[in-house]
Amino acid sequence: MTQLRLLPAPEDRSEGGPVEAEVVDASGSADGAVAGQRFAPGAPPSPGPVPMALARHLRMGEPTVWWGEKHRIERGPMLWLAGAGLFVLLFATLLAPELWDQPLADLWKPLVPALAPALLYAVRQYLSLRAVLVTDSSVIVRDFRGRVERLAFRNVRRVRRDFVTGGILLEGATHRVRLPPDLADDARDAIGSQTRHTLRSDDGPDDPIGWLP
Repeated sequence: MTQLRLLPAPEDRSEGGPVEAEVVDASGSADGAVAGQRFAPGAPPSPGPVPMALARHLRMGEPTVWWGEKHRIERGPMLWLAGAGLFVLLFATLLAPELWDQPLADLWKPLVPALAPALLYAVRQYLSLRAVLVTDSSVIVRDFRGRVERLAFRNVRRVRRDFVTGGILLEGATHRVRLPPDLADDARDAIGSQTRHTLRSDDGPDDPIGWLP
């Protein structure tokens, strides 16, 4: 399996020469790059070469600043919530054993409130499975269904807390990207590494939570 690793952001490249991408093996890279490599000054470390599923959405010569991926569900909190719900049911049973004397069709009434937190956590974790790539001008997100959205920094109009993933929602005029909480901080730092010297107008994005750097 091959993966595409792009050259660092413009300010980190050597003078002269065309911008080219290098195809490297997934087990390593042409120059010995390993997990934790920084693609641009000031950006967080990335876990390794850019996966081909993300790299194919880059434009010709577009530099990678950072990428990260949430690829698994955290089961610990989910099991803890489920255990807490079962404990509540056990305690309710000790206080009112007749709780289970109702018809089978009505047993969902005590079960749903007790297990709903664990179920909602599992759904949110599943919906937050996605990969995020930050370039020198845009954020690219590939979700768990393989759908890809791109939003340029300058086109961000609103920044909100994301109810779906629990992370950050960036909205533009026609596109929106969802950043899961596991990746939101690194994505913010990567964006900041490319916009720290950008002059902002007074009518900037609507960002009540102050997330944008």
